[in-house]
Amino acid sequence: MASPAPGRLAELAKLSCKVFQTVYNPTAARTGNKILRQRLQGPTMTAYHPQKLIHFRDIKALYPQLGLIDVDEKERLDEIARRKRRGKGAPKKGQGRRASVKKK
Repeated sequence: MASPAPGRLAELAKLSCKVFQTVYNPTAARTGNKILRQRLQGPTMTAYHPQKLIHFRDIKALYPQLGLIDVDEKERLDEIARRKRRGKGAPKKGQGRRASVKKK
């Protein structure tokens, strides 16, 4: 049996592309259609991260007239003050370990 003519094969490929809704590319040039056929990643990426939570500081900023006090933050500041009184606080800016090493 003889093989079909190249012109007929090209027509068949063109018709096949029309039927299956693909791009006819007789020269096999790189077009990027493989990437364009993929699903968009945007909705998946945005759904990955959870919704933003409301923090205490946001409520405090919205309603300053209520005089709300963040107990955890107050406790943290008290602990920092306690450590500074004992001499265990953070050094002043520019007087840390790196500054003392440079002076030698």
